[in-house]
Amino acid sequence: MLNRKRRYSTTPADKWRKPEYEEHVKKYPFGLASLIGGSAAALIGLMLSFGFVVLIWLLAAHGTESTIQVVRASAIAWQATHLVPIWISGIPVGILPWGFLIIPIVIIWKSMQWSLKSALPTEGRQFWLVAIIFSFTYSAISAVISLLCSTDGLSTSFFYGFAHTFLIAIIICSVVLVEYAPSPKELTARLPEDFLIAFKPGLIAFLLTWFLGAVVTTAVLILRFNEGKAVAGLMAPSAIDQAFLTLLSIGYLPTLITWIFAFVFGAAVHLGGAASVSIGIVSPGALPAFPLLSILPSTATPIAKLALLIPIAAGLVIYLLIPREPWRAQHADLAGAIANLIRSREVIRIAYAMAIFTLGTYLVTEFSSGPLGIGFLSFIGPKPLEVIIWSLKTTGLAALITLIVPRLILSLLYVWQHRQPKAAKVDSVE
Repeated sequence: MLNRKRRYSTTPADKWRKPEYEEHVKKYPFGLASLIGGSAAALIGLMLSFGFVVLIWLLAAHGTESTIQVVRASAIAWQATHLVPIWISGIPVGILPWGFLIIPIVIIWKSMQWSLKSALPTEGRQFWLVAIIFSFTYSAISAVISLLCSTDGLSTSFFYGFAHTFLIAIIICSVVLVEYAPSPKELTARLPEDFLIAFKPGLIAFLLTWFLGAVVTTAVLILRFNEGKAVAGLMAPSAIDQAFLTLLSIGYLPTLITWIFAFVFGAAVHLGGAASVSIGIVSPGALPAFPLLSILPSTATPIAKLALLIPIAAGLVIYLLIPREPWRAQHADLAGAIANLIRSREVIRIAYAMAIFTLGTYLVTEFSSGPLGIGFLSFIGPKPLEVIIWSLKTTGLAALITLIVPRLILSLLYVWQHRQPKAAKVDSVE
C-alpha cells in the first residue's frame, strides 16, 4: 500500500518562502511580471546612463555630435557598465571600469525583488522561471541595442552584448532567490561534503588577499599621488574635465587593485608587447598617459619581494580554517611515519579551497586585462593563467607545506626517540 502521508506531506525545509505581499505592487502572472521587471531594470539603467552622458556632453565635450549620436553613446555606455567590450573607430576597448558594475547590480536586485512580489511564485520551478525570463528580457534589450546603436565610430558585439548582460543578470537573480529558497542544506545536498567544508576557507582567503591588495594599492596611490596628479593635469586641464576623469579613475580602482593583486603573487602586469612589471623584473617601456598607470614602479626594489608574504598568509588561512582530524606521530619506523603524514581527505579539502581561490582569481584578472587600443595599449593587465599558476605556487604550496612540515618534524622526532638500539656483536665460541 502507498504511504499517503509520506507521499503528500511537505516538510518546511522543502518549501520556498513566499514573497511578502505589498499593496502598492500590482499583481501579474509570473511571466508578465518577469518581462516587466527585466524591461524596467534595463530602462532605468539606460536613463541613468543617458543622463550621465548628456551631462558630460554639455559640460565637458566640445564636439558637434548630434542628439542621436549622444543617445547611441549613452546606450553603449550602459552596456559598458556590464563589461561588454566596445570598439571605438575600430579600436577595441576590453578593459572597462568595472567599479561601475555596482550600478546594474543594484538595479537588477531591486527590479527582481519587485518581479517576485508581483508574481508571488510558490514553487521552486516558478521562482526559477521568473529569474530566467527576467534575465532573458534584460539581455535581449542589450542585444537590440547592439544592433540599433552600433556605428562605424562606436559599436558593440551582438553576442557579447547579450551574453555579458545575461550572465550578470542571472547571477544576481540567483543570489536574490537564495533569500526565498529552502534551507542551504537542501540546496547543497548534492554537492560533495569536502567541497562544502572547503568553500568558506577558500573564499575567505581570496577576499583577504584582495583586501590586502587594496591596502597596498591605497598606500601606493598616496605615495605616488603627485605623479598621478601631474598626468591628470595634462589629460584634463579644466576643473570639469578633471572631475569626470576622477570619476572614471574611481571606476577603474578595482582594475588597479587586481593589478596589485597579481603583482603580490609574483605575476607580471603586461603593458603591450614585451613590456611588463613584476616583483623581479620591471621594464614598463613608454607608458601611455593614463593617471592610474603612473603608480606602476619604474625600477625593481628588493623590498617589493616582501609582497609575497600576502599570498603566503592566504595559504596559512586556508590551512587554519579547514577542519582537520586529530593527528599524532605513532610510527617508530621511517616508512610508516612518512605514510602517516597526511590523509587524502585533507589534501582534497585544500584542493577544493584552492579551486575556489583560483576561480575568484581568474574572474577578477579576466575583468582587469585586455586591450585599450593598439601599440602599447594592445594588451594591458595580468594574464589570468599566469596569475593562477603563481597563486598555486605561493598560496597552494604554503597551505600544503604548513600541513606537512610540522608533522614531518614531529614524526622524525618520534622515530628518533623510539629507535631500537643496535644489537651488540658477539663472537661465536666453539
